Amino acid sequence: MLTLLTALLLFQTSPAQAPAAATPPKEQMRTYRIQQVVTLSDIPADAGKVQWWVSIPDNNPDQAVLDFKAVSVPGSWSIQRDAERGNRFLYIEVDSPKAAELQATVEFTVRREPVLHSIDPKLAGPITAVHRQLYAEELDRDAPHMQVTPALQAMADKVCGAETNPAIQARALLQHVIFLADHYSKDPSKPNCGVGDAGSCVEKGGGCCTDLHSLFIALARARGIPARLQMGYRINPTKPNTMYDPGYRCWVEYFVPNYGWVPADAVEADAVGGLGPDRWFSGLTEWRVWLNEGRQFTLRPAAVGAPVNTMVIGHAVIDGKVARVLPEGDLKPQLSRRIQYADLP
Repeated sequence: MLTLLTALLLFQTSPAQAPAAATPPKEQMRTYRIQQVVTLSDIPADAGKVQWWVSIPDNNPDQAVLDFKAVSVPGSWSIQRDAERGNRFLYIEVDSPKAAELQATVEFTVRREPVLHSIDPKLAGPITAVHRQLYAEELDRDAPHMQVTPALQAMADKVCGAETNPAIQARALLQHVIFLADHYSKDPSKPNCGVGDAGSCVEKGGGCCTDLHSLFIALARARGIPARLQMGYRINPTKPNTMYDPGYRCWVEYFVPNYGWVPADAVEADAVGGLGPDRWFSGLTEWRVWLNEGRQFTLRPAAVGAPVNTMVIGHAVIDGKVARVLPEGDLKPQLSRRIQYADLP
């Protein structure tokens, strides 16, 4: 079990103490021109109506979308925002597609900045009643897949003890997550595809990035620290002007008074040969695209069934049946994505 003292010492890690890492590209503001192609496959031959929401980027404090164009989109389309948080999606309707698959191609220019909060715990304020009111959703202890169970409450309390400083606690909890759980890229025996569940992450000792970050969110909320999920994908510095599958990458934001919302990526922090916790526990590099925030989306127009757990690539409904976003037995997901980018001057 990681001790709080260990976490405190990590704030003071010197370059000489840090593990050796591969030399990354110089961090700087970058502008990418991106073509994104999303495919909906395995459409029945007699399908009557397809409703399809595609995840697309938007502006946030670290990202500016400079232009956006729908290059090739089937049927009719519009830009819609979800009811709770205002995340935007490309909404498509197709009647009688008479095709086994459909593709939606968009192009956009996005400017990204590297982010790194140099947090001094002595300057971090307390979580107040006003914060708890403002960030009630980000403190929800009963959120699906991120429930604060008695076991997770006990785990968070053991890691943090009597500490009340939110910056110190968040660092300790992030360190505990990478101590307890491995991403499947580090340990291939871990699940590589799941709904993103805190309890499953503990039970299986790891999983996908959504599993690890769901665990952190539950632990942070157990200690009264607002935390939330962010979804996007990474830009591969070695693949400019090449069409490839970027997969997806989620990360978290936790709230520290006097610093605001602080991003962190536990998977990158624990990557072999990566930049390490000091870089990733309070920041991100510019090599990614942000798509949306939160979970349990109430889409517009109204989607069939319960709120949508995550919008990794998108969501589709074919004649009232929700398309697969995860493998089901031998059946592959019906949604896939490829991108091609140019790193502009």
